[in-house]
Amino acid sequence: EAEYEEGERGFLVTGMTCQNALRGLKDLRLWLEVEAAEEEQPAAKEARGVAESLDAELAELRSDPTQRRFVTIGMVCKEVAFLRLQRASDVPSKLACQCLASTAKKRFVSRFADRVLPVDASARPKAESFRSLAEDTLSPHSGRPWRLLYEAFRGGWNTVSKEDAMEACKQHLGADCQSVSEPEVAVVCTVQPRFVGLAVVEMDVDFLRVDDE
Repeated sequence: EAEYEEGERGFLVTGMTCQNALRGLKDLRLWLEVEAAEEEQPAAKEARGVAESLDAELAELRSDPTQRRFVTIGMVCKEVAFLRLQRASDVPSKLACQCLASTAKKRFVSRFADRVLPVDASARPKAESFRSLAEDTLSPHSGRPWRLLYEAFRGGWNTVSKEDAMEACKQHLGADCQSVSEPEVAVVCTVQPRFVGLAVVEMDVDFLRVDDE
């Protein structure tokens, strides 16, 4: 497992077992390498041609892992694996909508992944670090109807609580804007030993659960 990098972003992938979480993470990485690339530069990819595109992908696989677009970190706690995103232009919450929302052109499916939880920004799982993270991540969405999805995985208990996350949402988004039935955005707060993560997604959080076909 690579050391934690301050502010790292990506996806937490859960599975019924640790092996399933890792296999599901691999499925997601392969999906992103194909589908996110096509979404990003379809015209450029077509102009390069298939052979050149394959050469570029092989070159990336042979490169220093720290320079790759998607880096498999591995297990961060029981039944939860982490895929780190390296490019500043890749926003996990946007990619989550691209691959999981009801409007996705081609939804991500996996026999192994249970859920895919985006992490737009992170900090070490400590209360003081979370307060700064919440202000930076949530303030741009102030005034929008919101709901909270809070997940504390094994080893993340007694660090940042659901009450802490709820208070941050009320402070930076507006207590009177909380909406369970008709939110514009969902705040995804995830806590485990590696970090506390936040993401703001413009989709129903039920779609973060992965279909197997």
